[in-house]
Amino acid sequence: MTASRFWILILSGMTLAGQAPDRPTQNAGLQIDDNDPALPGLVCRSAMFAQQSGDLPGAEKLIRHGLTLFVRNNSLETTGGAACLTTFSSLLESRSHEKEAQEQLEHALAIREQLLGRDHFLVGDTLVRLGLAHSRQGHLTEAEVIETRAVNILRMQEPSPELAAALNNLGDVLSAQNRWKEAEARIREAISIWENAGGPDDPSVAAGLLNLGVLLEDRKQYDEAARVLARARRIDEKTFPANHPRIAMNLNAAGVLATARKNYQEAEGLLVQAAAILEGSQSPQHAETGQVLLNLAEVYRLEKKTDQARDTYRRGLAGVTSEWGPNDARLPKWMEKLAAVLREQQDFAGAEELEIRATRIRVTHSIR
Repeated sequence: MTASRFWILILSGMTLAGQAPDRPTQNAGLQIDDNDPALPGLVCRSAMFAQQSGDLPGAEKLIRHGLTLFVRNNSLETTGGAACLTTFSSLLESRSHEKEAQEQLEHALAIREQLLGRDHFLVGDTLVRLGLAHSRQGHLTEAEVIETRAVNILRMQEPSPELAAALNNLGDVLSAQNRWKEAEARIREAISIWENAGGPDDPSVAAGLLNLGVLLEDRKQYDEAARVLARARRIDEKTFPANHPRIAMNLNAAGVLATARKNYQEAEGLLVQAAAILEGSQSPQHAETGQVLLNLAEVYRLEKKTDQARDTYRRGLAGVTSEWGPNDARLPKWMEKLAAVLREQQDFAGAEELEIRATRIRVTHSIR
């Protein structure tokens, strides 16, 4: 089972040129022309607001135009250009294009290191985002190195939400490697910083609690995990609408916990709700949707509902494979679970095909 952890990306007010942007006025576009050096930054700022309002197609058009203007003006290698690249990476992440997001962040990082120095706050903030991109692709070693560097830079300042994000993300990476003691210390420190900054009901606190709950569940500390996850869910339900993806991730974590406790009927209900929310708000090929479907498929398998298990495994695998790629090291265990279901249904050829593919992926990664 996989209780999807919650990575944190702080969308700080320093997104553009290191300063909190003013919202563009209705007539802003009438006051400048294509040769105005302020235009690229204004276009990128407009893209950020379009993204925040949910207009992703409009945001993408604006951000690509803004980057074109930066290149045309020979000003991409500036703090404004780096901010625009960072905004573009955020848009790519929202579409599950993690590799492309990573490339934009690497470019932004190089610019900021060159202009601001390797220990600047904005360098640390960029590293938080870059580590997150690696985490989502399953690059745990790279993510650990990057998030550790981010933590070291951000500790030079007063405790901040950005430092908490780096600690939380680092804790998640360590937890994924079963380094639970180290992970728990990082996540609890992140929660403490967020509580001090925004109070006990801040949404960021809920994200940290969700990660902590997943970690406790992995350690089979089910009672404490249940309390922590319930608190996270209460905070999120005060903040987000009932059909928000954050609510879905709370339901997913609760469903995985119920599965671990062998409360399969409860788990099925929670995971069905989570999948419905995500399928209504994300592409079916989104990794989060795929992971929830895989968790639901596992419950169906344990309940001996083999037809539903088979179909849901297939949908889940299609979702995660679309983002992770066909040779990701996280795929074989789910392929083998589906193969087991197919064998129960006497589809031996289908099971064998999956088992061969899973073995090839494992061998490829063992050679590396």
